[in-house]
Amino acid sequence: MNRQFSIKDKVCIITGAGKGIGRESARLFYGEGAKLALITRDKSDFSSLKEETGLDDNRVLFYDGDVSDEETVNRFVAETVKRFKRVDILINNAGIRFRKPFLDISTSEWNNVINTNLNSTYLLCREAGRHMVQQKIGKIINIASIIGTLGLPELSAYGASKGGMITLTKCLALEWAKYNINVNALAPGFCETSYTEQFKKKTELYKFTIERTPQKKWGTSIDVANACLYLSTDASKYITGEVLNIDGGWSAW
Repeated sequence: MNRQFSIKDKVCIITGAGKGIGRESARLFYGEGAKLALITRDKSDFSSLKEETGLDDNRVLFYDGDVSDEETVNRFVAETVKRFKRVDILINNAGIRFRKPFLDISTSEWNNVINTNLNSTYLLCREAGRHMVQQKIGKIINIASIIGTLGLPELSAYGASKGGMITLTKCLALEWAKYNINVNALAPGFCETSYTEQFKKKTELYKFTIERTPQKKWGTSIDVANACLYLSTDASKYITGEVLNIDGGWSAW
């Protein structure tokens, strides 16, 4: 394999690693030879992942906890560095969403989304970034959303959190460019993940998303994982501060 596209022996942190995009990224990166530090709220997710992929405990750190909690993040990153001696790649994937009219959103619901999606990204970038700055190299990929730039009704909390992630991405890309740290964001459109079956029950809305997408289909978690892989390699070393839409052409309208 061309070494520009290799992540063999690179140390990669993935949040929200138990389901969807995080799970597929863990599967893909492990297959490419990376060392993984995975965190999820539900420890049982790891059992099924290990059964499916045969992840080797010697190459994978499994950690369960809430990434919106500062102490949890601090311990998780410290344990990662203790185990693997460095951090090469960070994928901020953990996130939640719900649909509700803006005036019906409670303060606790708003804060839960912002804390889980945006504040966790701040905490992970801060703690992993300390090591990347010392190493003078690193790759950070923040999983945002097309809703972070385009907006949709009844997704204001989610959109605000993802828009914040995108702006944070650009600010860090500028601030850390001198340390050879690439910071980019992915903005997936509608993709097949753990919430898909529930979404399909909203027949008219699901039909709208298919018709509105030029490719007339939803994407998959592996589509996003593949983009994460590219942005984690030396092949993308001159790309930073960018937002890559993975949306079947949705944002081209």
